[in-house]
Amino acid sequence: MIFLLPKGTLRHRTMGSGYIAAMFVTVVSVVPVRATVMPFFGTRFGFFHVFVLFGFGALLFGVAKLWRWRKTRDVEALRAHQVHLAYSYAGLLMAGFSQLATNPRWQLVELTSAGQFWGIFAAVNAAIYGVAVWLIQSRLAKGDPRRWYPQPA
Repeated sequence: MIFLLPKGTLRHRTMGSGYIAAMFVTVVSVVPVRATVMPFFGTRFGFFHVFVLFGFGALLFGVAKLWRWRKTRDVEALRAHQVHLAYSYAGLLMAGFSQLATNPRWQLVELTSAGQFWGIFAAVNAAIYGVAVWLIQSRLAKGDPRRWYPQPA
């Protein structure tokens, strides 16, 4: 919803602050969770950890660029803020799918062969990432990033 609303408004800042807080809580609470299916090299970490960290890294870069925008009004910092936060959301979607796909409750791993599972896993995550890249590069990475702000009457 935040992608459809005007940027820079109180509603946008409130929703954005809530998203940042929720992502922080998510990362702090999810990263220590042991991967129950197909951990990396016998460790406690699995694929959903990678996507969570990818999204959180993008979130941190986006927040840093927002602070730079507020300080300097550098248009490229604003564009970077928009792009990084959109990638953060894509990482969140990928982590969510990955967690669902590997969750033993859904038995997706047990009901498919390893090849089928990884094929589905890779295809869905690639599709999420591909759509995100296309939307971000065609919508956010071009033009004046201030166009999403309410225009004075």
